[in-house]
Amino acid sequence: MTSIRSRMAAGLLLALPVSALAMPAPYAGATPWTGAYIGAHAGINQSSASGLNTENSLTAGISGGYRMALANSTAAPIILGGDVFADLNAQATHNANVSYGSDVVGVDLMAGYPVGEDQALLPYVKVGLGNLQATGDLGGSDIGGRLGIGIKYHLRPRLSLGVQWMTQDANSISNDNFTVGVDYALPMG
Repeated sequence: MTSIRSRMAAGLLLALPVSALAMPAPYAGATPWTGAYIGAHAGINQSSASGLNTENSLTAGISGGYRMALANSTAAPIILGGDVFADLNAQATHNANVSYGSDVVGVDLMAGYPVGEDQALLPYVKVGLGNLQATGDLGGSDIGGRLGIGIKYHLRPRLSLGVQWMTQDANSISNDNFTVGVDYALPMG
């Protein structure tokens, strides 16, 4: 009986280091994609409403948020973050001489995975909620879900450039924003 207990104890002692190897270690490397940031973006808004055609107008906005790195089993971390934003979509004239635009404020959550030399590229996906306020000939506001994809390029220690597509349906208005933007990482501590 003693030899069986000794063998079980030896087996457990051998199993502990093996199980520790299977657990992911904390991400120890440096990544340019963590911390607080502020940003600005501009581009094209494609908008349509019930019974109206799709028209293009200009869009501009600001955002601010925070990103963190989560360790995984590869060389690069998974980047998770969230931001608050405001988008101003200019008015455009649609069929039936209806002119409208929209203002949207809300929150987005993002997940990305850095790639390339020094993890300089960050492709990502976003989901969020935005309060869309119609302007011009249309009125009303509604909260709707948002989805999007984008890619950012780390240009300098605190500066990154990016392109992004976001889509939202709310208050019978459909918005698709195609933007180019810049983010500035805020100094921490």
